[in-house]
Amino acid sequence: MRVVFSTQMQALWRVSIITVFWVVWFLQNQATFEDGKPVFADALSMIWRFVREADSLQSGTMKNSVAELQTLQRLHVSGRPPKAPRILEVNWHPPPPGCLKVNTDGAAFGSPGLAGCAGVFRTCRGFVRGCFAIPLGVCFAFEAELAATIHAIDYAWTFGWHRLWLESDSTFVVNILRSRSRKVPWRWRPAWDRCLRLISQMDFAVTHIYREGNQVADSLASRSPSIVSPTWWWTAPSFCNSFIFNDFCCRPSFRFC
Repeated sequence: MRVVFSTQMQALWRVSIITVFWVVWFLQNQATFEDGKPVFADALSMIWRFVREADSLQSGTMKNSVAELQTLQRLHVSGRPPKAPRILEVNWHPPPPGCLKVNTDGAAFGSPGLAGCAGVFRTCRGFVRGCFAIPLGVCFAFEAELAATIHAIDYAWTFGWHRLWLESDSTFVVNILRSRSRKVPWRWRPAWDRCLRLISQMDFAVTHIYREGNQVADSLASRSPSIVSPTWWWTAPSFCNSFIFNDFCCRPSFRFC
């Protein structure tokens, strides 16, 4: 049966099977050597008891056929069907007038693996003010997300964009920015400390967005490990145009969870 079982349940199923063989062996020997009659009702009751105990420990959901579900019902096993997916509408929202919004993202092809980070700055009307993509070499995905934030804030400070709204699909980045935490990998500590000093002098806000609403930065980040050196564009690259147009027209994306 195609059911997702926990490790504990799988072990209990194995114990149940061994118990079934032991019961059968015992009853056969009892009938042979003691001239007794095997009580199959007792054996069946014992088997069902073990099956129900295993069922009470199950985790996950089942994906059974009708025939398999009928078998489970005969064994008095309660099913646990999967829940219907919840559909969330995800929208990109422009910043208020006079403020720039930067969406950042990091990508790592491995754990660790070749990685890169990227970001895109946009105005209150949804126009691109600039975007960047930076290769990082070999690192972890959360380091790439952290690097994207550091470079985005550094670019904003360099260009004098001191009213900044940063949006990321990384809850790790959002949480440490909100708390101004210094708990980052030691090799990123100097750059991160500088980043915290800069945002303390800016009109700065940070929010989380699902990946489905962060597709422009995601498309840049996915290409960043393959570029030769850090790259800045004053206009968006052509491969981002479709995602930028969707955000500009307020077309929603959908997340299934």
